[in-house]
Amino acid sequence: MKKTLEEAIGQLRELPEDQQEAAAEVVFAYVSSDERQYHLLPHQIKEVRRIQKGLRDGNGRLASDEEVEAFRSKVGL
Repeated sequence: MKKTLEEAIGQLRELPEDQQEAAAEVVFAYVSSDERQYHLLPHQIKEVRRIQKGLRDGNGRLASDEEVEAFRSKVGL
C-alpha cells in the first residue's frame, strides 16, 4: 500500500463513525467505477482537509438528512 493511502486511512480512522461510513461509500464508489470518476484537484483536496479539520474542531457542521432532502427537493433532484 502506498504511504499516502496509509496516511489517508489513518486520518479516516480518527473521524466519527458516521463520517467513516461516508468516506467508505466514496472509496467503494471509486473502486467500483470503470471510469474512476472521482478526481479531486489539489485545491479541492486542500478544501476537503480544511472542512474536515473544522468539523473535528467543532467549527462547522454537516447538513442534516432533512436539510439535504429539502435542498434536493428545491433543486429537483
